[in-house]
Amino acid sequence: MAVAHACPIVSLRDTNHLMRDVLSDVLAVTRLGATVLAQAELVAPFGLAVDPMSEAAIHIVQRGMCWLRAQGDRRPTRLSQGDLVMVCGAGHAIMDSPSTPVLPYAEVLRNMPRRLEKLPAHRRDETTVVLCGKYLFEHRGPHPLISLLPTVIHLRAHETERHPQLPPLLSLLRMEAMQPGSGSELVVPRLMDTLLIFVVRAWLEGQPVGAGGWFGALRDPAIARALSLIHETPSDPWQVESLAKRVGQSRATFSRRFHELVGEPPLAYVTRWRMCLAAKLLSDSSRSLEEIACVVGYESAAALSKAFKRQYRVAPAHFRERGSS
Repeated sequence: MAVAHACPIVSLRDTNHLMRDVLSDVLAVTRLGATVLAQAELVAPFGLAVDPMSEAAIHIVQRGMCWLRAQGDRRPTRLSQGDLVMVCGAGHAIMDSPSTPVLPYAEVLRNMPRRLEKLPAHRRDETTVVLCGKYLFEHRGPHPLISLLPTVIHLRAHETERHPQLPPLLSLLRMEAMQPGSGSELVVPRLMDTLLIFVVRAWLEGQPVGAGGWFGALRDPAIARALSLIHETPSDPWQVESLAKRVGQSRATFSRRFHELVGEPPLAYVTRWRMCLAAKLLSDSSRSLEEIACVVGYESAAALSKAFKRQYRVAPAHFRERGSS
């Protein structure tokens, strides 16, 4: 049961120095973690299969064209030079043609150098070059950020060029992939983190209000305000009625609109956010379970433990132990 308490910490913004907006909160609480970056030059025919994953992958076509088929898609997506695609939490394949059979990407890339050697010099510009990045999120259990994003975000070349931050950022990543230098292990993760934020921004700008899931909800003033309230003071005893009153809507209107835009009822989102914060505090602090329960709005460690185990299928103590091992 979630209740209000006279708690020494009631705002995660104070405890974890989170940034000002809701998206920054999510990114700060669910740290992006390590990244992998590489550039692949591919000779047709090629079909690279990427296994289903809990992370996200980004592919930028530097030269040529290819096709992307994400798990569950009926039709593949054509990617042209300059296009960027982000795939979230799903298996996918990159192919020179929709009809090309696919093999595990490691096997394809292992054999690619021999194929490139056999390619006549005058045909080298016919290859497809793709810059590939992968996020290895520092989060155990269902990753909140992945659950909020669509499976595929596709920015065409003209869309990336329309956002002045993206071209120089992509250029820096390409240089780091081709010629990693001193400090690359620090530079690449920061560039990749920044890229993710700008990609989400660019995608969100193209979504009408009411589209784009959770991120689209941030463009609805009332729902964005409700999300901000939940994020600012997770320890408050939030109810649908109190949230609706704070944003100036009737209970029925607010509940319906929130569910439509966010994809789940208000109190389900409150619980999920509290669990994200609890996981963050378990991983990054030495606070007792009683203190964490107070911060995230539970009356006792036992109440928090029950909710946490239901979300992550592991007790908080075991979650903390795995994080420190």
